[in-house]
Amino acid sequence: MKKSRALNIYFLPFFAQGHLIPLVQLARLVAARGQHVTIITSSSNAQLFQKATGHDIDVRIIKFPSAQLGIPDGVENLSSATDNQTAWKIHAAAHLIQPQVEDIVKNSPPDVFIPDIIFTWTKDLSKNLGVPRLVFNPISIFDVCMIQAIKTHPEAFHSESGPYQIPGLPHPLTLTIKPSPGFAQLTESLLEGEDHSHGVIVNSFADLDSEYTQHYENLTGRKVWHVGPSSLMVQKIVEPPKKAFADENRHECLTWLDSKKQDSVVYICFGSLTIMSDEQLYQIASGLEGSGHSFIWVVHRKKDDEKWGPEGFEERMKKEKRGMVIKGWAPQPLILNHPAVGGFLTHCGWNAVAEAISAGVPMVTMPGFGDQYYNEKLITEVHGFGVEVGAAEWSISPYEGKKEVVSGERIEKAVKRLMEEGEEIRKKAKEMMDKAWEAVEEGGTSYNSLTALIDHLNTLGPTPTPPNGNH
Repeated sequence: MKKSRALNIYFLPFFAQGHLIPLVQLARLVAARGQHVTIITSSSNAQLFQKATGHDIDVRIIKFPSAQLGIPDGVENLSSATDNQTAWKIHAAAHLIQPQVEDIVKNSPPDVFIPDIIFTWTKDLSKNLGVPRLVFNPISIFDVCMIQAIKTHPEAFHSESGPYQIPGLPHPLTLTIKPSPGFAQLTESLLEGEDHSHGVIVNSFADLDSEYTQHYENLTGRKVWHVGPSSLMVQKIVEPPKKAFADENRHECLTWLDSKKQDSVVYICFGSLTIMSDEQLYQIASGLEGSGHSFIWVVHRKKDDEKWGPEGFEERMKKEKRGMVIKGWAPQPLILNHPAVGGFLTHCGWNAVAEAISAGVPMVTMPGFGDQYYNEKLITEVHGFGVEVGAAEWSISPYEGKKEVVSGERIEKAVKRLMEEGEEIRKKAKEMMDKAWEAVEEGGTSYNSLTALIDHLNTLGPTPTPPNGNH
């Protein structure tokens, strides 16, 4: 039966940019298809996206439990944390907000509830209230399959040293280092949070997850809805790309790139969360200098007067016009889409991976924490549009420099391989870019998946309103 009104859908994003941004983008996509959308979040997190959402989305503000956690007011997102203790408190807030969210859902039940996978307690809430729930997972379904395989085959990690072969997957895959016990516990609880969900929504696209979508659906019996790359979907459906910045507003790095040959520059950025030890920064600098290639390197959380690189490194690179070090914000999408950029040395955070794929830039992978070690395998072993540097140890936290560092020699070798011998890798990156853009076009796999998702949501609710106005 055709429904007589728009669906009332609640979204609950987690307090981290890598989770919040794609889920808000999904909410905007659903709202653009005529549904009534409400985002439940705290005040500071709402400020991060409200300007972008316009008037077609409601925001319900809940109180962040700052006093209960003993953290300052306004520290409500992992991007505000600078140490493990604060980060774990923000994670704890995901459970402490449960009573407030329950009150909202009980007092004004939605037709459909779409929480981030972190909120595992929503499983029981939705079940008890009879509200249909679909889980949003900001990582790729490939990562979920890796987590499931590692949970199912603990015997693969009996040896004290790698490489470790991961059985039970569509491709033969290996990890060089063992996942930390803390990460295994965290991810296994998240998988349990998918139980009783009508499906899982991911910020990816069908060609990128390849055979792993079918593998996951066979394994769990749950449907996968690909709605990504969500940033491209928003660009296509909600807001056309804005005109390029006026010359006076251009970041100086773009003017610097204008002077470089096509595909000649390596862009380096490890995300806004990662804190690296001075020793690791030293090794990266040594590797970049030794590679002989031009680069732009975004170094977060370092001041101009702090010394961490080889003696005279920044001055030499500037004098030779070979390297630019940016301390602070940089226009990453514009850099990646500049013709001069031919490689991206990345921590493999999922949003960064999606941006690189959308720009057709091959990657040099050096994962930092969490699921990034799995993303590296998708890039290098499954699809081959990147060169692996790897990591020296497994971490679940971006806030503490690792005890073991990746050597400058490894970084230099990987950069040289991509920039000097990477023709086939570059070709695969361009092919995956074409597939990403095709996916978000009308009739593409992600476009059609969004349509099918909304059609499916309509089968879950609302119940048609009878003529007398009573349910």
